[in-house]
Amino acid sequence: MEKGLWMLLLCFLALPVGAQNEKGNSETAKSVEMKEVTVEAARVTKKLDGMLIVPSDAQREAATDGYSLLGKLSLPRIRVDEVMRTIVPLTNNGSVQLRLNGTLASKEDLLALDPKLVKNIDFIDSPGVRYGDGIGYVIDIRTKRNTTGYVLGADLSNAVTTLNGDNTVYAKLNHKNSELALTFNSSYNDHRGFRSFETADYTLNNGSHYLVSRNQTAGRSRRFGNQFEIKYSLADSATYVFQASLSTEGSNTPGNYADFVYRDGTIEKSYRTIDVASSFAPKLDLYFFHQLGKHQSITANVVGSSIYTDKRGYNGEEGDYAYEVNGRTWSLESEAVYENKLKPFTLSAGLEHSLSFTNNEYTGDVSALNKMRRGELYLFSEVKGRWKQLGYSAGVGVANKTYSQENYSFDYWTFRPKLTLSYEILAGLNASYSFETYRRVSSHAMVSDARIRENSREWKVGNPNLQPSRVLKNILDVSYNGKRVSCGMNMEYRRDLGSNMSVYERTATDEFLYSQQNIGNIMMFVVQNYLRYDVVPEHLSVTLFGGINRFFNNSSLYRHHLTSYNYGGNVQAYLGRWTLTGYADNGWKFVEGEHEGRNGSAVYLGVSYRWETCDLSLFMQHPFQQHPAIQSGRVLNENLYKESIYRSRDLGNMITLRFSWKLSKGKSYKEIDKKVLHEGNKQTSIL
Repeated sequence: MEKGLWMLLLCFLALPVGAQNEKGNSETAKSVEMKEVTVEAARVTKKLDGMLIVPSDAQREAATDGYSLLGKLSLPRIRVDEVMRTIVPLTNNGSVQLRLNGTLASKEDLLALDPKLVKNIDFIDSPGVRYGDGIGYVIDIRTKRNTTGYVLGADLSNAVTTLNGDNTVYAKLNHKNSELALTFNSSYNDHRGFRSFETADYTLNNGSHYLVSRNQTAGRSRRFGNQFEIKYSLADSATYVFQASLSTEGSNTPGNYADFVYRDGTIEKSYRTIDVASSFAPKLDLYFFHQLGKHQSITANVVGSSIYTDKRGYNGEEGDYAYEVNGRTWSLESEAVYENKLKPFTLSAGLEHSLSFTNNEYTGDVSALNKMRRGELYLFSEVKGRWKQLGYSAGVGVANKTYSQENYSFDYWTFRPKLTLSYEILAGLNASYSFETYRRVSSHAMVSDARIRENSREWKVGNPNLQPSRVLKNILDVSYNGKRVSCGMNMEYRRDLGSNMSVYERTATDEFLYSQQNIGNIMMFVVQNYLRYDVVPEHLSVTLFGGINRFFNNSSLYRHHLTSYNYGGNVQAYLGRWTLTGYADNGWKFVEGEHEGRNGSAVYLGVSYRWETCDLSLFMQHPFQQHPAIQSGRVLNENLYKESIYRSRDLGNMITLRFSWKLSKGKSYKEIDKKVLHEGNKQTSIL
């Protein structure tokens, strides 16, 4: 508890120190010469819904792509993995949505990004109602665009200690108002060092305890993926943007297996599990933006996508248990947004519509046919403005959601208001409060009526009767942003009413069936802090962060509480052509329903060297760890207590080499900010 209290006080102690430093250097901070580097203005500007970050020249020069640049910004409460190309929140506060000039960005978009053309990054940690449910953070990278010329490049990232790689080649051709872009990505991994260890205590109907262990002794995890995209855009610098993109994505898991030893005190036996899967997902995206005079604009977007998935599963723990899934999902999503920048506020309004069809057929030892139809019509409006030192944002969203599956169907309305107020206490010192409520919908897979065996005693069962839960969020944020010091404290209290919570049912034959039901409430209280200090501007920066998390899971069947702490830091050093990076955190521990989980700690070290149009980087993950824990968890049911831990030899001391090459020629101009929401339905609904 003492660690948590110290981290809680960290920002408050830093505020007066930072303010004194800023005041003492106010006369020289406007223009300071230091070894050919000029520092002129604060990189971070506090906004109503987050912050606007202007990357330094050193950061732009040292970065090779979008992931590399975001990793060097030390975004609060965000973990950027430059090697695995992932950006995730450190806490369970929704997903991270990535955008490029307002449009949703893919992994390939960030890899093909030229950091030198980046103007700023809009980091939104309190997204408005137009972003929909489940979005905790929005990162919008704004760039300039070339009017003539071309861009050719490659980003090749491959591990030398294991089989793991992600390679991208791309090309862009610009001529006047037109741009044609081609991107091809190929990724692979083949890991043999993954191990899992599990112990379980089953309380049977006669009151006896059945103790078992399942320890993995060997295995192989392989996945190969390819993605191709062709994109054409037509843009005028002042009035319109039209963009059309066609992409295809395919993946293949050619036969992952894991060998286990099963022990229950009297019996010891070996068995194998096998997973085989393949998928193909084409997508067509049409986008249009038009500026109506100086203050008004309209945006329209239509996305059509489909997912074709084939999956086979086998579990030999108690006899041969095998099944196949033939999955098909088609979806169509559209959006229209109107925005008017009035004085002293901005008014935006719009509507979204989505429709999807799913046909998943289970055969073999699982027999089910899930035909699902989902639809949603969402209307929203928002007003955002500022009066003197007070900023405000008020929005409301109303949605009609429909769902049908054989004998089950739902048609309900959701109401999502959100209010945000901010006040500038002193120059650079801001406080804000926001409140919102919305309904959270279950994952598509859990509302199926399929029943799948997990092992000899456990089954996973879908529940078509699941209803959406009601979420209430209150957030208080205090932050300070100066030229060399930035820090903040964020407090959130969230209640999830009528949550979809874990339920384990013990049958008369001592089988344990896992499902979800609306049986209670989940509450979470989180306090998070961060402190960034530019020790040597443009050369050395240090970031520290920490948080305290308190969870409450109260249902008609059980109560589970947990207090956890997360902390870490980041160091960035820019030494001419060399860049040194270091990142570490202790992971994320939580409890939800009857499942307690912990994501493993992360440690990344990196060094890169830039020479003309090339960049060579070396990254090490989990240094000095032979078998780092990737994930661990516990099941806390009164009749089933289970502990498990997953380790990976391949990720321990993992060394990755990256070679980036970019050749470009062209004249750039200011890009229009585009606003689009849809990214296509990525849920296959397979249990």
